[in-house]
Amino acid sequence: MTCLYKKDKKIYNIEAMEGKVLTIRKAQLEDLQQITEIYNEAVLKTISTFHLYPRSWEEQVGWFKSHGDKHPLLVAEENGFVIAWACLSPYSDREGYQHTVTDSIYVREEFRRQHIGYELLSFLAEEAQKLGYHSVVAFIARENLASIRLHEKVGFLYRGELKEVGFKFGKWVDVCLYQKMLEGGEGR
Repeated sequence: MTCLYKKDKKIYNIEAMEGKVLTIRKAQLEDLQQITEIYNEAVLKTISTFHLYPRSWEEQVGWFKSHGDKHPLLVAEENGFVIAWACLSPYSDREGYQHTVTDSIYVREEFRRQHIGYELLSFLAEEAQKLGYHSVVAFIARENLASIRLHEKVGFLYRGELKEVGFKFGKWVDVCLYQKMLEGGEGR
């Protein structure tokens, strides 16, 4: 297995989740405000996304409607409060890529390092398998070590790196390509 970073470090605080019930379910339109809050926080503070400006309600409604049975949008909630979300999106609009999807996953800042991302991404990968996809691809900023470690922990393999393809916060950012094969295992 090829990993870019060591996997022996603890990357979550499981103790913080003790006694809590995490519900993962399909997102509803009434979740969109909280989903947007989580995403816009990432837009403004992180290199987890290369959007440079917060998304408007209208943009988010269009994005929400683009997800459905074939490209699920999931939320993780605790006591009715959305603390994270994840989705599958088409890898490309070209028909030959229809069996490959990309993943997105965002966790509210105060809930990070509590194993939520792992649970949500694992569930999302299972959904991709059930939907008959062949692989899931992730594009991750090289500096985003938490996301890289999370994807590696869920079984994604490092496939390469694109130098300086993103530009955010006044600097060029390398992007790593990760992939999880869903039909037949590692290294296919």
